[in-house]
Amino acid sequence: MNYKIIFPLLTLIGFLSSCNSYKMKVYSLSRNIEYLETNGKERLYAKSPNKSIIFISDSTVNYSKIYGHLGAVTTIKYKISNDTLILEPKDIYGKKLTENNPDFSNLYLVSNDSLTSLVNNEKYYSTDYLKNSSENPKGFYIIYENKAYKIKSQKSADRILGKIENMDSKRFIELDKEIAEKKYGINRKYKTLKYK
Repeated sequence: MNYKIIFPLLTLIGFLSSCNSYKMKVYSLSRNIEYLETNGKERLYAKSPNKSIIFISDSTVNYSKIYGHLGAVTTIKYKISNDTLILEPKDIYGKKLTENNPDFSNLYLVSNDSLTSLVNNEKYYSTDYLKNSSENPKGFYIIYENKAYKIKSQKSADRILGKIENMDSKRFIELDKEIAEKKYGINRKYKTLKYK
């Protein structure tokens, strides 16, 4: 046997197995989406930029901010004290983060599913949470011609909305949860939209 090859190979395997692997965790800001009318056409428009906080190691995060197709990523040192994430006020190169990001927050309440800014109340959800919530949607109700229809999938939405002739999205109003429960027997945990 060739011991000159086996010894370095075993050393490499031992070194790789002793290294701690770090699983990246990504939190994304819940964006405010609204309709904007331009040239007589309605288009979706994001009022807020797309922001993310990505844990890349046990001491640094990447803070990314994207407007449309342009953006920037900054690497920041952090620490967690009790249930609070504390980001350094400067990036790893010593540049103050508030110079280019006046809305930058350095204190967040940490939970497994989200980060909530203690400065400006922005809420970032983990990709695991967003994936689970999209796979298991809670659903909502639509009231049309005084009947309540539960929408729990795209298929049920297409079926119900297909009944509405000349549908206009501006005619949907959100009902108060107490009224929806009293008048239609809908549990308060569900959002209810009424077509007028």
